[in-house]
Amino acid sequence: MIKKIAYKTGATATGAGKPKAKRASSRLFTSTVEYTMIANLVSQQYQQQHDVLFDRLLAIPLDDRIPGLMERYGKKTMHRLLLMILKEFVATLGLPAYKRPTETRVSILACEIMLSSHEDFLALEDVILFLQRAKAGYFGPLKTMVTTAPLLLLLDQYRNERHQAYTKLKTEQEAGYKQMGPIARMAPEPTPINDLFHQGVVVDMTKKMSG
Repeated sequence: MIKKIAYKTGATATGAGKPKAKRASSRLFTSTVEYTMIANLVSQQYQQQHDVLFDRLLAIPLDDRIPGLMERYGKKTMHRLLLMILKEFVATLGLPAYKRPTETRVSILACEIMLSSHEDFLALEDVILFLQRAKAGYFGPLKTMVTTAPLLLLLDQYRNERHQAYTKLKTEQEAGYKQMGPIARMAPEPTPINDLFHQGVVVDMTKKMSG
């Protein structure tokens, strides 16, 4: 007896034997052209070859740094902005899905940066430049982002370098004031990006903001 075989027609027949398509991951990160342009501009203005131009970063007024922007626009707005920046960074790393952080972890990381920004008056430009340098491998390889702890350790390293540069610059300026009076700023003005880049003076980060 010949056994009858019911053949299926249509798209289901061509897909017989093939694995089913996996559901899109909720941890999918994508990069945008806009962020890439901003990040590249920050690198051009605050980095010369491999060296960070800390004098320009420290010249950003307090009102235009993360604590000041939180006072002006609110914590929710700042959190959304930092979340976007961090998600863009993760997208550019090209890590496989199992090495990427969840959106919840990235959201917590944004909160941690906001809370700690009061300690040394961190600016958005600092965060963007740090992430660009981390992606380029200046702080060593970043092989996984399942947890954000490795990135926070690298950020602490950047902030230590920033503090050392601040201390050195402050000492040099104080010596210049005693010998010659105020020293004129020679660095060119940064190009404004959404009112985030402004000229200012180096401020004493050991003092708390008024108000």
